Amino acid sequence: MNILKRNYLLLLLFAFSLTLYSCGGGSEEAQTAREEAEAAADDAQAAAQTAEQAAQEAVKKMQKQMSGDGEAKEVIDFRKLKELLPGSVAGMDRTSHTGEKVGAMGFKMSTAEATYESGDGKLEVAIIDFAGVGMAMMSLASWSTMEVDRETDTGYERTTVIDGYKAFEEYDSNRKKGQISIITGDRFIVTIEGRNIEENAMREALDAIDIDALVGME
Repeated sequence: MNILKRNYLLLLLFAFSLTLYSCGGGSEEAQTAREEAEAAADDAQAAAQTAEQAAQEAVKKMQKQMSGDGEAKEVIDFRKLKELLPGSVAGMDRTSHTGEKVGAMGFKMSTAEATYESGDGKLEVAIIDFAGVGMAMMSLASWSTMEVDRETDTGYERTTVIDGYKAFEEYDSNRKKGQISIITGDRFIVTIEGRNIEENAMREALDAIDIDALVGME
């Protein structure tokens, strides 16, 4: 019960008790009605307080789950992550280079992104530090908890291992569109998305990123 509904109920009960009092004077029936109205108001207030406490506990529980072991970890400065994004990959020049750090409810995330283009081909590369928060990994890389192996006439989608790291790959040869994502150090996600590119371009872009240096930042 939210505060507006609670206050509205209390007001109705109070008005009801006044009506009974004015109609019944100080009779026993009126007194009983007032007591019942007051008891109902107390019950409504108690229910609202219980709901508020439950909401507070839920928020605390969510914060604890998001922080993993309960100890908040500081994310890497996004400027350092940006340094790992080279000026060119897979024969494409970098056309944008951005980064940011965001946080909410005790959870922080640092991100560096770069776009590479050549003709109508484009690769978008992102490095994300989620500081090892389990819920963040489930949201950003839900594939890490699954096993996927699917093929069609024009492409594939699969979970795999690349250089010892959990990874996800997909590619559609008709649209020349695909993605590669890996998780390193249990806190970094590297994602490469390509449009109008050949299949090997994404692997070349991944090879251009110094993964060892990234893991060493932890």
